Amino acid sequence: MSLIWLALLGLTESTDAITTAVDRARGSIEAVAVTASILDQGGLALLVAIKVSMVAVAAAALLLTGRWLQRRRIHARAIHVYVLSAVRISTVILTVASLNNALLLTSLG
Repeated sequence: MSLIWLALLGLTESTDAITTAVDRARGSIEAVAVTASILDQGGLALLVAIKVSMVAVAAAALLLTGRWLQRRRIHARAIHVYVLSAVRISTVILTVASLNNALLLTSLG
């Protein structure tokens, strides 16, 4: 189950980066201040690097808590559920953002 959510997170991060790039190429302005700052400082390459890093950190956290579960460490289940919930929530939020970007793209074009 964790791998599915991790793959979905990676897919939605990719979709968000692609739709952001296409929207900006068509003249839209990034509404999220942090993302706008990242794009202004390092362009799309920096945004993609940060998004890949975030997915890698999520993967590391899921892997670590999964190993803790196998070793029956104290509170491992609660921590794993917490991390997996964070990945799920992030995935849903990014999906909404990507859909918003896609809707913006259709209104521009």
